[in-house]
Amino acid sequence: MNVLAFLQASALAQLLRALPAPHRVTNVSDWLAVVTLTRHRHFDAAVVDPTFGADHSLSPRIQAITEAAHTTPIIAYLAVTATAIKAAQSIARLVPPGVSNVVVRGVDDAPASFARTIQRVVACSAASAIVSCAGDPFGALPPALARAVEAAFHRPERVRSVSALASEARTTRRSLDRWLARTGLAPARTLLACARANAAFHLLAAGHMRTSRAAAMVGYTSSRALAHELHSLTGHAPSAIPERLTRAEFDRAIGRQLWRSSPAASTPVASY
Repeated sequence: MNVLAFLQASALAQLLRALPAPHRVTNVSDWLAVVTLTRHRHFDAAVVDPTFGADHSLSPRIQAITEAAHTTPIIAYLAVTATAIKAAQSIARLVPPGVSNVVVRGVDDAPASFARTIQRVVACSAASAIVSCAGDPFGALPPALARAVEAAFHRPERVRSVSALASEARTTRRSLDRWLARTGLAPARTLLACARANAAFHLLAAGHMRTSRAAAMVGYTSSRALAHELHSLTGHAPSAIPERLTRAEFDRAIGRQLWRSSPAASTPVASY
């Protein structure tokens, strides 16, 4: 992953323990550089401490978070201090939310846990971008069903089957299929396959995980099942990530799968 940081030395050291090479961490000492760099360069995420070096009001920095969050998922990394609590309260009032996650120093920033949090935030950000590719059809879904589809992309290991998706949406499988067909979205099995593949892609793209481990975390029965489904959706094997199957190419492939131009046009995907 390529991560932008705005942190004091000790916090940066902990982030580097969580994301050793080949991850790339770029630390900046100027708060405005966070906004500037996220506008002009690609970062998978930004880990920032809004209180670092703040002598006056936090308002300009909180506003900058909302601007940077348009292009980059933001993780606030805070110590337990009065100023940090004030910053967290300000962040919580942001509408729309400008911060994807808050990590507290000395509480939930152990290297493995910190790395998992960043990976999840990156995957969820990509999931939201992919879901938005469905455009108007997604917006035409009943609110409960729209939330269920989004939940499947954000936590595919919890929504593994069509029945689970229907339950999450508080509807029947038949009604689920009818709504998806009516709005032009892919069948439920394909949506779930896209959700699993998205989560697996981002775990593998981080470069530190075996295919078998990523498959198990996402909800596949085996690495072979993951490889088969990824190839069905994108035409690539897991070994193509991320050099030949880049994130942009993956997102485009998955975005195409979310549309159902006709019943015959949807890609058949095996159930795992």
